[in-house]
Amino acid sequence: MQILPPPSTKLQTDSLVSNPDRPDARIEAVSPTMERVRRQIHTDPELSNEEFATTELLQTELRAGGISSISAIGATGVVAEVDGDPHGPIVALRADIDALPIQERTDLPFKSRRDGVMHACGHDAHTAMLLGAMLAAAAMERLPGSIRGIFQPAEEAEPLGARRVVDGGHVAGVRGAIALHVDPTTPTGTISLRDGEMMAASDTFEITIHGRHAHAGWPQDGVDAIAAAAAFVQQAQTVVSRRIDPRASTVINFGSISGGAANNIVCDEVVITGVIRTLDEAIRPQLRQMLDDVLVGVCSPLGASAELALHEGEPVLRNDPLLAGAIRRAGERVAGVDVLELAQPTMNGEDFAFYGEHIPTAMAWIGCRNESLGYTYPLHHPMFAVDEGVLMKGAAVLLETALDVLANADSAFSLE
Repeated sequence: MQILPPPSTKLQTDSLVSNPDRPDARIEAVSPTMERVRRQIHTDPELSNEEFATTELLQTELRAGGISSISAIGATGVVAEVDGDPHGPIVALRADIDALPIQERTDLPFKSRRDGVMHACGHDAHTAMLLGAMLAAAAMERLPGSIRGIFQPAEEAEPLGARRVVDGGHVAGVRGAIALHVDPTTPTGTISLRDGEMMAASDTFEITIHGRHAHAGWPQDGVDAIAAAAAFVQQAQTVVSRRIDPRASTVINFGSISGGAANNIVCDEVVITGVIRTLDEAIRPQLRQMLDDVLVGVCSPLGASAELALHEGEPVLRNDPLLAGAIRRAGERVAGVDVLELAQPTMNGEDFAFYGEHIPTAMAWIGCRNESLGYTYPLHHPMFAVDEGVLMKGAAVLLETALDVLANADSAFSLE
């Protein structure tokens, strides 16, 4: 499905500007709730597909805010709906709720109390922003349609939660879906986006190399799986540098290598895991074959054998131009928010892309650079922290975008 062009170039945004029931005050009213919930989730983070306490907390907060239309996404995750005109359209707002297997090293008073688990990608902030937008929407009147909040589990690990959202029918009948992702590289509240390709496709792989045990003093009696693994990792990088068109953005990353039992034993098995990122969907099947070719070519002369298991992940994330335009207009209306155009897509992967295979979608980065703490660390870093000022700005942008889409759905956001 795709959005049809509007019948005229002028969208009905003036009605939002003149509407006395502005969302700004509503967002400010729920700001304490956003901060409290965000800190609670940060203190008690949960890994992908284990977000049971987070799900229960969200259900409690949504009901307390007067939202009764609540359903589950499998065992974890929440879909809530603020009902407006029953004859009007539905727009979806999405946040992810899972954490990462990272040991937090910040000094925050609400730092994670779970060993080896941390909200190092800002999903706690995403969740709080969406909660704030939904609670503010529930306090408004005269909504020309309905706003569906999707608190999605398992963005970080398989089985990916976006597939469950789609398979569960939670995007059925939705005119479009909007999402924000925090960005520690830009000032708090800065919106960065582009039309079309926004983020890369992402596939993970696991390689097992089999050798044969031997005494380190008699290596000729064994087959060294570590030597084969080292040779493969080096040679595999030539797939990108020599076998892929350099104009096609592609990354092969090896994230872990494990194997061996002792320093005086020839290792008989090594397991390698990694990820492939690309902005070219046509390249994805070719990359698997190329890795297979290199694996066989390296292992066979050494007497080793190997298997490659590739797990297909999210596709390329593409922003629908009209929905992206709605985010831009929302950013222009929210105080303290600047809108920037990305010249190039990023190589991040996002399972929000699965939504885009069924309905129009758009995602934007929103700055959260935590200069108040005196440091800025990247996503997935054990010292990552957000400036909580992003919560109000993000919630306001989400709500303003939803209102824009609802107000203009009949003219500009009709589905094919």
